[in-house]
Amino acid sequence: MGLTQEGLANRSGVSLPSLRKFEQKGLISLESFLKLMMVLDGLARIVEASAPEQTAFSSIDDVLEADKKPARKKGWRK
Repeated sequence: MGLTQEGLANRSGVSLPSLRKFEQKGLISLESFLKLMMVLDGLARIVEASAPEQTAFSSIDDVLEADKKPARKKGWRK
């Protein structure tokens, strides 16, 4: 992409000291992180990664069925 720290800071609206702190220590606010990702075209990957793994339930019975744990077998092992 060819951006300098200063160029990235200007395009994203994140202050240069905040950007440097993020690069050095990994500390940044969520708002600033999202601004940076928007400039770097990474926002779509964040949205994809935060998508739920399971589809929505169609009834309360589906919710209750998903919450059940398999019954433990009782008895002696051979």
